[in-house]
Amino acid sequence: MFSSYLFLFRFFIHLNPATMNAKKVTYDEIRYQHYAPEDVLTSFNDKFERQHKLRTAMALTHDHHETISLYIKLANGELVEIASDLIDYEDDFVEIWGGIGIPLRAIVDVDV
Repeated sequence: MFSSYLFLFRFFIHLNPATMNAKKVTYDEIRYQHYAPEDVLTSFNDKFERQHKLRTAMALTHDHHETISLYIKLANGELVEIASDLIDYEDDFVEIWGGIGIPLRAIVDVDV
């Protein structure tokens, strides 16, 4: 019972209109994509929040094996979503399941 309330709370609290229209992609599709050349976030606060969410996602995937969604902007401007149960964050790259590296600059949001 409590877990269903927790799910609903997490769903509504993190509802971001900017990421609602993201196309879901698979690991095979994301592996061959080109990412945004510039950082998609401009403000210091947004970048700090992204860092915090990535560290939280890393802890959740390592400890509890939860599936976390990353919202990524591609070089063509398209917004895509990839879900992974393994996220490792270090410096300027995020590694997801399958050894796929995603540059930090292309990540718009993390669904934690």
